[in-house]
Amino acid sequence: MTVSVNQIVEAQAHIGTLKNEAHPKTSKYWSEVTNGVVVINPESVAQQLEDAKTTIQKAKAAGKEILVVCEKKMYAVELEALAKKTGVSYLNYKVSGGFLTNFDTFKKRIDSINEMASFMESEAYAALTKKEQLVYKRNFDRANKVYKGVTNLKKRPELVIVVDGTMLSTLIDEVENLKGKLEAIVIAGTNFSRYWPENELVVTNINSYTSIDFVLNYLLS
Repeated sequence: MTVSVNQIVEAQAHIGTLKNEAHPKTSKYWSEVTNGVVVINPESVAQQLEDAKTTIQKAKAAGKEILVVCEKKMYAVELEALAKKTGVSYLNYKVSGGFLTNFDTFKKRIDSINEMASFMESEAYAALTKKEQLVYKRNFDRANKVYKGVTNLKKRPELVIVVDGTMLSTLIDEVENLKGKLEAIVIAGTNFSRYWPENELVVTNINSYTSIDFVLNYLLS
């Protein structure tokens, strides 16, 4: 099923940033400026969503590791549920620098969290004192809060979906450094200042819960 212009408008996915915050590099996607707010051409949003969805579907069909990164607090709980439902990995709390470019190091942390989770189900854990169990679980919860969405990753993600390319500028730097080794789809607002391939970019409203929910559900479902 293809996305319609009406769906985009209803989700307010065509609303950009304030004109004085918008970057000229995104102007090709603008429809107009109303009351100082950029309005994105909904047909451009529709085309970019279709291109991105095609990329994601191909990656899923090929069994590639897919990672969605979104630090928006307003969508943290929903991203966790959506990612589990659609079978992709996610980071919804914060992204540590070097997660992509130095993935081997982070893979060791992920393996350690998985080992801790297994230990907490063992007889050895049950044999610990209540205080020891509490301390162990507190350490586990601290690490798991950040990495629980990537504990199933077996290798560095092969497709990364970045929500808000401006907010996650450091991660975008890592993606650029790994060009040719992974694919990326950047979901960004009209304040996005980088040149980016059109078939790997979705310029939309990234400041609205409704818009983010619509875009991610459409792309991942």
